[in-house]
Amino acid sequence: MPSSHAQPQRVHLALQMAGFVLLTGVLTLIFLSGRSELFVHGMLALSCLLVLVKKPHWGVLIILVMWLLGVSPPIAGIRQLRIPYLISAALLLPLAVALFRDRDVWAWRMPQVKILFAIGILFLLSTAWNDFKHPVTLVPAMDNTREMLQLFATRFVFLIFFVYFISTPKRIELAAWVLLALVVASALDATYHFLLPGARRAWASFGTGRNANRLAFLCLFGTSLLWFYRAHGPRRWIRSLALVLLFPLPAMALASGSRSGFLQLLLLIALVLKERQGWSVAQRIRSFLLLGFASLIILSIVPAATLMRATTFETAHVAPGGESLTNRIKTTGAALELAASDPILGIGIGNFRWMHQAYYGSDLVTHNSYLWALLAGGIGALGLYLLLFYLTYRMLRDLEDSGPPELLWLSKGLKVGLSLFLLFSAFADYWYSDIFYAMLGLTLAMTHLAQRAPQREAVVAQRPVLAPLPQPR
Repeated sequence: MPSSHAQPQRVHLALQMAGFVLLTGVLTLIFLSGRSELFVHGMLALSCLLVLVKKPHWGVLIILVMWLLGVSPPIAGIRQLRIPYLISAALLLPLAVALFRDRDVWAWRMPQVKILFAIGILFLLSTAWNDFKHPVTLVPAMDNTREMLQLFATRFVFLIFFVYFISTPKRIELAAWVLLALVVASALDATYHFLLPGARRAWASFGTGRNANRLAFLCLFGTSLLWFYRAHGPRRWIRSLALVLLFPLPAMALASGSRSGFLQLLLLIALVLKERQGWSVAQRIRSFLLLGFASLIILSIVPAATLMRATTFETAHVAPGGESLTNRIKTTGAALELAASDPILGIGIGNFRWMHQAYYGSDLVTHNSYLWALLAGGIGALGLYLLLFYLTYRMLRDLEDSGPPELLWLSKGLKVGLSLFLLFSAFADYWYSDIFYAMLGLTLAMTHLAQRAPQREAVVAQRPVLAPLPQPR
């Protein structure tokens, strides 16, 4: 009888052959039709499909890069026909193989996956209820319901792909470095724009960094990862490179002129100093000296006007950023009134802009993820989001003790990065962002890796020990 290990391999091969035969047949029909350009595109699609079936983690990383760069043009002018969607469709084949091989949907046992699924159900219920209660008739162009639901669904599917295919220490580390490389690229691009004549705030020309406030979070999140790699990373030459990059990233966070960025910087310093518990005296002295030296360099680089805006919290219009702060306070008041009108289900995901315009004469967003969750799905959605972050933080704290030793720096960096994210969430609608789902995916992937380690050790321990062959006389 065939072994239990050979059967999944045969099914895997059968699925690959079925997909190959189907695509070959389609390409043959296209070729016979005389559409040479479609035939070329089809050949490229077939080649990419074969690569993704063999190395599905490449597809996950490509999607992550395209989302963080903000590059996803429609193909042939079709809005829903984009490269990330096509890659996701191709990844369904290796995902089906993985599910059949494991005979267990282990990702469903992750509490974060269940919580996100429940939040999605609440969003759908809230949307259906508010389509009846508050039909979009006044300003339908500002209705973002479909877009927001699509963002939530695609990020949820991306998380499933991430935890299944970013499944080894090398792949997890590769994904972390890809994420960090994009953060550093955003900071360097923002440095260029900040040095241009007349520039007041640092901002990047692509992706998430286009917004100065989000750029500040990206830079400080990258600083967290680099700091802990310098302290716990395995490769010495990368630790030296991390030391060099520790200066421009916080500088760009302050150069963004973001008040939330300044508060995050203070929190980052406090958490870094807290993590020094257990270090030697020499390590503590070096850390204090490095922080002091970095502070002097950063303060000498960032102009006084930008620093003034980042550290001023006055609402007077004459104060730097005072008008922006006033608008945020007014928007928060309006959001609380709308949330109080239906605290159980909220006003529905994507409905705040048009309702704010219709009832308050302004189309500003909430600039607060906690209010966003309360408005989008009611008290239940807000409670589930808070539970999600609590469980993720506790999971990262456990990974410091039980996770892969070579990824200790990543566990610590993500734990501090998550704390920064929670603070930043009070100043931005950012809980559906790509970088958060990347952080969540890295956490779940490392947790699953740690959970499998005892099982592998048990399997190895149960293997029979072969007696040594008798030596010839």
